[in-house]
Amino acid sequence: MAHTGTVIEIVFPLVLLSGDGGVATRVALGTMLLFHVFITSSIPMGVPLEWNFLMVYGGFFLFGHHASVSVLQIASPVLLGYLAVALFAVPLLGNLFPSRVSFLCSMRYYAGNWPHSLWLFKGQSARKLDTHLTKSAPLVRDQLLKFYDDETTTALLSKVMAFRTMHLHARALPQLVARAVDDIDAYEWVDGEIVAGVVLGWNFGDGHLHQMQLLRAVQRQCNFAEGELRCIFVESQPLGRPSFSWTIADAATGVRETGEIAVRELRELQPWGAVER
Repeated sequence: MAHTGTVIEIVFPLVLLSGDGGVATRVALGTMLLFHVFITSSIPMGVPLEWNFLMVYGGFFLFGHHASVSVLQIASPVLLGYLAVALFAVPLLGNLFPSRVSFLCSMRYYAGNWPHSLWLFKGQSARKLDTHLTKSAPLVRDQLLKFYDDETTTALLSKVMAFRTMHLHARALPQLVARAVDDIDAYEWVDGEIVAGVVLGWNFGDGHLHQMQLLRAVQRQCNFAEGELRCIFVESQPLGRPSFSWTIADAATGVRETGEIAVRELRELQPWGAVER
């Protein structure tokens, strides 16, 4: 199914670009419609579903209703330049050098290949986010405890961990946690997106929002002691390179270690195997 999705995303837009409104165009539009219906009906987590509706509308408007207009008829050099940059140059740069471009601009929305981070707070040190920062909302655990008991709250927050380990890049976390801290039981595991949501008031699945820049900004105000907050940052896999790069940092002392982990190693793990390790 994954390879079929890749073929559809690459081949059928090319058919639409080269079509003239005939049978090939109608087949491509129908396939595109089913493609987005499948995504929408799956109710994917964290996805702006309106994007799928817009793509369907845009497809039928540009390649159905105006099928007679070729992309080669675009007369404005400014528009042509913008389309070349936005639809080709930026995505290519973002996939070759993912640390430089958001996965959103790189068009890896559903690829399962995103930057992410894990923030490890020792003991009750996460409380410093409440006492030292001006925020619009309390910690997520405190929000949930208003509605659920402690066990249910822990289970709900653990779903984020489960979501991460379902994707290939996050199966490196058990190995990296062992490098980051000596005793995981002494630390609270908080996904970087949850930290960004509380500290920044916003997140959109982009790990670049909660990497070293945010850690330094938080440290300037919270002044964590060495060992109180350790972070693991994992970057997206670059196009053509069979590995993920990672960084382990301490809020007080900065970067402790960097390295890479091979994709082939992670492919041998299942999510539950990764958690057990």
